[in-house]
Amino acid sequence: MPMYVVLRLRKIVSKYTSENIAGVLIDIFRDYRIIGNNWYFIADNTELNDTYINVILRILYLNISVKICKERRLYYSSYTTNLYA
Repeated sequence: MPMYVVLRLRKIVSKYTSENIAGVLIDIFRDYRIIGNNWYFIADNTELNDTYINVILRILYLNISVKICKERRLYYSSYTTNLYA
């Protein structure tokens, strides 16, 4: 059975970049002790989200392939539907 986790995000005090967002999220994952789980990320379709999700996956899984990174990146269905409309 899948487990869904909703995390309260922290404020990013440095520059708003994909690498800094990924660093904050990795710290949160460590604090919640959920590092060892299989990860899928759902976010809207922006390049910033794609980049930080790839950074996180590469930190969690050192030898992850580009194909698996793409498979673990999911999109909001309502956002995608809105783009078609």
